[in-house]
Amino acid sequence: MLTGSKTTFKVRQIVPDMKERILSHGGLHTRGRDMFGLRCLPGECVLQRAVLVRKKLSAREGGGWLAGTLFCTHFRVAFVPQDSQKPDDNADPVLLGDHDVALASIEKVVAVGPSRTKLVTPNSSLKFTPEELVLYCRDLRVICFLFDRLTPETQAVEITYSIAKTYQPLKPGTILSFQNAALGSVEMKQFLSNRRHDAQMNWFESVTDWERELERTGATGWRVSAVNDRFEMATSLPRFNVVPQKVLDTELKKTFAHFNEGRIPRWCWRHPRGSDLLRTASFQNNIYHEKDDIRNLEALLFGGQQQCVVVELAEEMPTPADIQLAHTRLRALCLGDISASVSVPDDKWLSTLEASRWLDHARCCLKKAAEVSCLLRGGHMTVILQEQEDRDMNCVVSSLVQVMCDPYCRTVPGFQGLVQKEWVMAGHRFLSRANYHRDSDKEEAPVFLLFLDCVWQLWAQYPSRFQLTGDYLLALHDSFHLPLFSTFLSNCQRERSRRSQRLSQSYTPVNGWREVLPQDPSQDPVDPPLPPVWDWALQYSCQRRARFTHPVAQSSAPQPVLNGNLNTNPDTHKSQLSDGTLGSVFLLSRGTFSSPSHLLPWRNGGGSGSYRKSHRRAPSSESLPGLERLIKTWSQSEPSKVSPNPQDPQEPLLPLLLGPCIGVWRDCYLRGALQAQAFCHPTPTSMYHPVDQLAWEVQQLRDKLALASSGHAAPTTKKQESRRPDTNLNQNTNNGTFLFSAPRPSFVTPRGLPPTSAPPRAPPPTAPLPRLANRDPSKRTFLFSHPPDSRQDQRYTPMPSTRLSKNSGPSLGS
Repeated sequence: MLTGSKTTFKVRQIVPDMKERILSHGGLHTRGRDMFGLRCLPGECVLQRAVLVRKKLSAREGGGWLAGTLFCTHFRVAFVPQDSQKPDDNADPVLLGDHDVALASIEKVVAVGPSRTKLVTPNSSLKFTPEELVLYCRDLRVICFLFDRLTPETQAVEITYSIAKTYQPLKPGTILSFQNAALGSVEMKQFLSNRRHDAQMNWFESVTDWERELERTGATGWRVSAVNDRFEMATSLPRFNVVPQKVLDTELKKTFAHFNEGRIPRWCWRHPRGSDLLRTASFQNNIYHEKDDIRNLEALLFGGQQQCVVVELAEEMPTPADIQLAHTRLRALCLGDISASVSVPDDKWLSTLEASRWLDHARCCLKKAAEVSCLLRGGHMTVILQEQEDRDMNCVVSSLVQVMCDPYCRTVPGFQGLVQKEWVMAGHRFLSRANYHRDSDKEEAPVFLLFLDCVWQLWAQYPSRFQLTGDYLLALHDSFHLPLFSTFLSNCQRERSRRSQRLSQSYTPVNGWREVLPQDPSQDPVDPPLPPVWDWALQYSCQRRARFTHPVAQSSAPQPVLNGNLNTNPDTHKSQLSDGTLGSVFLLSRGTFSSPSHLLPWRNGGGSGSYRKSHRRAPSSESLPGLERLIKTWSQSEPSKVSPNPQDPQEPLLPLLLGPCIGVWRDCYLRGALQAQAFCHPTPTSMYHPVDQLAWEVQQLRDKLALASSGHAAPTTKKQESRRPDTNLNQNTNNGTFLFSAPRPSFVTPRGLPPTSAPPRAPPPTAPLPRLANRDPSKRTFLFSHPPDSRQDQRYTPMPSTRLSKNSGPSLGS
């Protein structure tokens, strides 16, 4: 047995300097070079590898264990299955394989040894040889690798330290090195510069893109303004904004100062029934309102419609701090305490989930979006989403409304264009909210992930009405945690443009601030070019991308009714909605309407020297019941009746908001849960242990010799059917069981092996198998397993004719 003093390793003793590693590989950086079966990216260097490793497959991958080789490069942890095809040198590079994980996505590295687990850091030391390697990822994945008994101990130790040293938890300065590792080579820069945008989606980067959206939605009376082309009016708004046709650019310039950060009311989308959706920041109440300013402001708000409903989101919607706290609690619930391996028992799991408030926040967003959708389908009004800064919850609600009401936004190109319009171009603080650099903890909040969860809730309730699938949403969720894409690495279009064009700013008294191109445009930028997240071919294989879409079927749901007899068709309420006074402005808050005097500052005489006498008449309270009835009609409808009309594809997908209807995104949050990982160690499925393979071949030779010598078939050895005890595979070793019921395994003998034929042969090894070092077989425990004296399982199950001299000890979670 190895003593502790002889098996203590330091990182600097095991892993040489990365620069020396890269230089030592020399010509191995060329594109498509096959490094021991690994398809390397241009400039990618293999730091360590370990053979005879098995990866735990998730339930979506079919479960079980997959044999192969584990690699650590300066960009990713790659796993190459034993039976994988040879890489194609002529194919375009793919950043991550189906079994790979980027180093920047890793949050914790845990080594599991004979009697303990240890959180491995670059400065830590190990006093045992790892038998398991568990990677905790920021995207809620938990990836488990099992070192075989025949894996050289030095390889197991070195690759563990290599990963612990190179993944480097995100901090200022590490993002650029990670980006250069993946995209910084000359060949990769050239490859990315030749990539073209997806022509099927709308990128909203030019006037033509916005005009195409106006034409698609049938929005008349609006135009695309380039008054913010140099970002002089509002630095966080895009270059081009859609405003009413009758408001000229010279008049429009005067309105920016009346709104927080200059974020004026802008058109987002038009409902087929004639209503317009706008979004804006809050008003500046202490601004002087001239008579001409008021005319332009109200022209922006009404957009040619008779009525305007302002939906204030601050009172009901969660704040970014609330979202961050809820997501932190959700992570703790799904992954448990990484260092102590403690999880919530069964009887408290659901209550802890509810206490996290994450599902409450998703339910709140869906409820507000459904209210806005019902208003829009009433027709002939403008609905304005108002938020203090117009950069967080306005993005969520406006996007959800369009997903509910517009079938095009439920296709992959339409959904990607929607994110470009309402998030990327609208100036959502992706960089600050993701906090990739770990330098803005107070601003960190996964608002975009909350939106994806809400979309998944709609998809789970109406899967046939979506072209995109749960795999697509999951891929977008995981890509958000990878700091490689221009989509998520800026806070607004201005920052994105300055980075891509390497622009600097200069100021002159005449022209003000201007972007200036560098004198030498041919000079390569310091930062590598960053692709958009929508370049899926750069990220995933063809097999993975094929699961992103499915055909859209037509729904056959009945017409919505109230109490079994009242039609909720918007046409029924047109008369109720048209009884409002021309120029009426209402506030929708907590499901009810009001006409507060302070809603528009200039109408109640707010502000010094403001224009006190509005040219609009005061709103009449008699018009409120018609609007309220519309909302109540939706809220009181029977859940089974709130379904889209198959004859009218523009009917919104109104979600069911009851507790059981808003569920946990299992494929995302629970795929790496500790309780889901607590399965037994591998029983061979399609790939077999080398000793099993050899023993099977020896037995077949014996049968043939017996047949040749005696002239009749040798008696077939009866297979012993050993069963595992009927224990809960999800049982926690501390004090309880988990949420999921335990599957009842049958045999532990290798599956798929007919008794009269040999199993599929693995490729013959190119070198003799390494000799097993002096391991103590009596000390084998695994993460979240029973104490060492438990001997319920074998680490792998040999063939019946095989006799092994070593006992593998207890299994994981047995």
